[in-house]
Amino acid sequence: MSIRQTGEVLYACSSGSADPAQRAALGHLVTAVRRDAPSVDVRDTPVEMLASTEDSAPVRVAVPLTLTEGTDVAAALAVARRGDPGLSVAAPLGPDWSLAEICVQRLIEAGGRKEDTIVLGVAGGQGAESLQGYQRAARLVSAVWGGPVHIGVVAGPGTALTDAVDLAHKDGGRVVVASYVLTPGRYADLLRHCGADLVTAPLLDGGTPDPRIVALVVTRFHQALGVGAPSL
Repeated sequence: MSIRQTGEVLYACSSGSADPAQRAALGHLVTAVRRDAPSVDVRDTPVEMLASTEDSAPVRVAVPLTLTEGTDVAAALAVARRGDPGLSVAAPLGPDWSLAEICVQRLIEAGGRKEDTIVLGVAGGQGAESLQGYQRAARLVSAVWGGPVHIGVVAGPGTALTDAVDLAHKDGGRVVVASYVLTPGRYADLLRHCGADLVTAPLLDGGTPDPRIVALVVTRFHQALGVGAPSL
């Protein structure tokens, strides 16, 4: 996979409060992006540090390693962008068909069945914008899975995850939480303890990153520069 020119920087931006499990998984992702985009200077950048970064590269793009708009990372990127007009900010990784496909792959691998009630377990965010992104993601997962997909939120606007699981259990069948969190760590841990019968692995499971996620980071970089199709 090639990038258009030299002198380009891709800041792979995540929260500076990421715990060790999250940081390790994100590090594996950044390493894979470097491998697939060798002409780009790919930097693993806690978003809180971006505003203090001094760089003269002609092309600088911040790609948020998040799954929706309306997050703390998005808010910090907006601040950095106001202080640095030369910085381009890409769309978050999600929602996207490739992430929906990975979610469904995780459901199949975990033993999910068509008669199960599926709840998309999400971390949450700030305001309606984050919830709208999760709703779009749920529609994509539903389309790939071929059945209804509900949403349960760990924190923020929307139905709380534990409430969504409790309501689904009233129907009498199994409740399966499809993890729509990017990495292992605290949010993935909270999903595992939400009372569901089955919880799938996060999109990055701590091993070798799925090539579709690696490609999506590079795609968002291109899109921020006006190359490629717009995100969903």
